[in-house]
Amino acid sequence: MTNDDVHARLEKLESIEAARQVTQQYARAIDSLDWELLAETFTEDAILVSRSSSHVGRDAVIANYRRALEPPVDRKHFIINTSAEWMSRGEVIVNSYFIYTYAGDETSVLGWGNYTDRVRIENGTARIAEKRISIDRSGSVLPGWMNA
Repeated sequence: MTNDDVHARLEKLESIEAARQVTQQYARAIDSLDWELLAETFTEDAILVSRSSSHVGRDAVIANYRRALEPPVDRKHFIINTSAEWMSRGEVIVNSYFIYTYAGDETSVLGWGNYTDRVRIENGTARIAEKRISIDRSGSVLPGWMNA
């Protein structure tokens, strides 16, 4: 194995790890409603696609999350079964399942689905260029469960 081969393998592994980390950063930003962190998660020309809508551009993506996640409630994302595939230099596709909880005074929701993230890595920084959200199941688990 040549030095070039080793460097190429290292670049792939580092890109894959950076892509996995930005997926986790997304969940932390959503759970904490940290809009600045969420903005850092997406590229300027990001695309967000879900069952009900699509949004183009970081500002539109963040505005969509602000609308969708108000009013504040307790929420957590659990991202599992993550796989990452190096596509080309600077691009990784991350597929993962997610489970989420969403609990407030009058609501308690449990849901799950999958994310497909096309992650772009530029100058060592990974950001989501395209996020596809597919919710398989989501429903109320009232009465009582998850309510304080």
